[in-house]
Amino acid sequence: MEEFKKNEMFRTINPVNDNILKTYYFLSDKNINIKLSEASNAYNEWKNYPFNYRIECLKTFCSFMQKSMDIIAYSITQEMGKPIKQSYAEVNKSITLCKYYCKLKESIFIQKIHTEYEYSYVKFESIGAILGIMPWNYPIWQTIRSTIPNILLGNVIIIKPALNTTGSSLLLEKIFLKSGFPKGIFQILLIDINRTESVIADSVIQGVTFTGSTLSGSIIGSLSGKYIKKSILELGGNDAFVVMKDVENIEKIAKLATESRLNNTGQTCISAKRFIVDQIIIDDFIDAVIQEMKTYHRGNLYDESTKIGYISRCDLSERLFQQYTNIISNGGKICLEITKDGNFFSPSLLRVENKNCTVNTEEIFGPIGIVSSFYKEETIPDIINNTPYGLGTSIWTKDLEKAEKIARKINTGMVFINETVKSDPRFPFGGVKKSGYGRELSFLSIKEFSNWKTIIIKKS
Repeated sequence: MEEFKKNEMFRTINPVNDNILKTYYFLSDKNINIKLSEASNAYNEWKNYPFNYRIECLKTFCSFMQKSMDIIAYSITQEMGKPIKQSYAEVNKSITLCKYYCKLKESIFIQKIHTEYEYSYVKFESIGAILGIMPWNYPIWQTIRSTIPNILLGNVIIIKPALNTTGSSLLLEKIFLKSGFPKGIFQILLIDINRTESVIADSVIQGVTFTGSTLSGSIIGSLSGKYIKKSILELGGNDAFVVMKDVENIEKIAKLATESRLNNTGQTCISAKRFIVDQIIIDDFIDAVIQEMKTYHRGNLYDESTKIGYISRCDLSERLFQQYTNIISNGGKICLEITKDGNFFSPSLLRVENKNCTVNTEEIFGPIGIVSSFYKEETIPDIINNTPYGLGTSIWTKDLEKAEKIARKINTGMVFINETVKSDPRFPFGGVKKSGYGRELSFLSIKEFSNWKTIIIKKS
């Protein structure tokens, strides 16, 4: 154990019962440097591998992910308190993403430009090792969506996982190695937060992608800028779920709103955090949401009928409860009261009409729904934009033309009309303002950490 300092350890904790799952050790400086060197050596070879070979490795990886689904899903549920059905959904979605990228053609790396020259084009080339700093709420999905586009381009990936989901991340590393990817293409880096800056500063690292809170993102963004490293920040969200008075089935809309808010126990950046409803139908909407929320019962996480889990850490539970009490003390009306037991929170619904309430400025990461009303449809964009975040928005109405006009005035990275906001491998994912910058997913994300090399050829 000489490569580790024994006093630099950490433990993963089961949020259901606070039992210790496993003890891990942070890497020493020596072993951090070894991993960085492995990444450098791997990149020098990987960038020259044929695109078709990379695709074949990815196809094999898909197969191994499928075979390992049970153990991965179990690990996610055990480490972060997610219902097992949702853990399986996370793994399945990751596999779907891989299959999407398997269908891409090498031609996406070339963009021809018609000019007076004999030939002129842009070649999107790899740049090196990318450091991924990952969150705990979707430990597999978030890592996969950052990793796959980059390794297809020819980059290599080093992942600093969220410490409380270390076991799930290490499982993923093993699957990459089993799949035939050369050593060093994908590595897990167990480091203390205090060592993050030195890793970003290292010449091996050429880019940084971070998913997490806005506060932490501002620090990572600053460090990336300090060392002239390109970065992507996928940060918090305060997504609006807008319901117009012309919707036909209020119960159906309320069910979708509730599912969006409570999926992953509300610990999702793109969940519907603010229900903004026409004042004519708001009472009916509230009644329908309450009835739906009452179907989310505490239960055995390994029972596929269980729809709600636990807040993943004690400190997060304490912060969530403090937000809940603060909203009430500042005029929030309880429509459905919360029940707290350790890291378990029953779903709750609060009505807030104060435009300056903290629900507009803070992200609530848990099963608390916030509902407010609007009187005039022309005020909807201002209500939605009244937050420092700008990730996604969902609008529900029969009038598609009106909804599209509203969408153009909304300052978010994504707008879904008559659909809940979701991440889809086919479309770019990301936000504006304090929700971050850069995009993941779709073929466009492959170009984020690339050298846009302009090549001009003129006849002599």
